[in-house]
Amino acid sequence: MPKDTLDYHRLEFLIAANPDDPRRILPDVSPHHRRILDVGCGAGQTLIASNLPDAVFAVGVDLDHSALEYGKQQTTHIRFVQSEGEALPFANNSFDLVICRVALPYMHVKRAIEEMFRVLDERGELWLVLHPLSMTAAELLESLRRLNSKATIYRLWVLGNGLSLHCFGKQWRWPLHPNRHESWQSSARMKRILFSAGFENVNVNLGEHFVATGRKKERAPDPGRPLL
Repeated sequence: MPKDTLDYHRLEFLIAANPDDPRRILPDVSPHHRRILDVGCGAGQTLIASNLPDAVFAVGVDLDHSALEYGKQQTTHIRFVQSEGEALPFANNSFDLVICRVALPYMHVKRAIEEMFRVLDERGELWLVLHPLSMTAAELLESLRRLNSKATIYRLWVLGNGLSLHCFGKQWRWPLHPNRHESWQSSARMKRILFSAGFENVNVNLGEHFVATGRKKERAPDPGRPLL
């Protein structure tokens, strides 16, 4: 693993372990959450910092093989799987909590949300941390300040991709990377995407962190079958 990547994951562990760090945010894991999936888990920092009971079946997926290998060195409690968030290698209704901390902004949002919905069990819950417009704007200004032309071009593209997502619900792939659809997200569009996927009790919080939550709808009884 390159040193800068290793330093990033070490920093993420320090943030996740420090309750006083303003960058730290963890999901609210309840006793009824027995099967948890972290999409875009990195080295498993969020799951590890959540101090899950041994009885919880926890899985982390990420595209970065080196991050997953580093995560395996930190814990034996989490099963690490290399996968795209838009094509999760799990059966329908496999988990009762799916989390995704600041990884969804790099994916095709609608496809990834549909996959998260699919693998969630009935009344399963979703927890997302997203990127607001202000974050992308700050990154663009920083690249301009540094006179970094490549970063500036890329951030302008991210800005436009987020605008397309917000206005039309469409995203585009970065031409130089087959798996990158980076965008910023808006509260209004995320609500539409979550409701359209089939979630209920959707809530979006634009406070210190941009957090969206929802619950998979309970299946309606089959009218052709008796209830008892």
